[in-house]
Amino acid sequence: MSEQYAITYFDPKELQFFYDDGTTIHFEYRDKVYHNVSIFRTFPFSRPYEYISIWDGDTELGVIKSVEQLNAESVTVLKRELHVRYVVPEVKKILSIKEEPGLWIFELDTDRGPLKLIMRNIHEHLDLLPPNRIIITDMDGKRCEITSYKELDMHSRRELSKVI
Repeated sequence: MSEQYAITYFDPKELQFFYDDGTTIHFEYRDKVYHNVSIFRTFPFSRPYEYISIWDGDTELGVIKSVEQLNAESVTVLKRELHVRYVVPEVKKILSIKEEPGLWIFELDTDRGPLKLIMRNIHEHLDLLPPNRIIITDMDGKRCEITSYKELDMHSRRELSKVI
């Protein structure tokens, strides 16, 4: 027998996100307050500010269809929290892409400094997104983004041509 799962969509007019003392995020919905909630993007790359999932511990409370529908304070809190949770360095230069037995090693220069990514099956770790974006995720879940591979320098594009 399969278990049905219904998604709760919150009415944006009936909720509030706020910080109390410190940096933990709190959530109020229909006069009930949830302390120290977690938020997750359900579509982190294609819709970063839509369909935001709200969790209290191991329980999903529900989903917000769009951050932009919320009041100003809630928008500020959520955008800050999402930015912190989903820090994705931007690749400025590809120093090298090397294939070793069973592994691919990417050495990159990003807007947050040098980054080394290691992966086994290269095609499971590269997400090509329109128009020219690439999200690279290594075996440990570290990720970075090439915002436009066409805008990379010639050396970087040559290195990238080894894998795409």
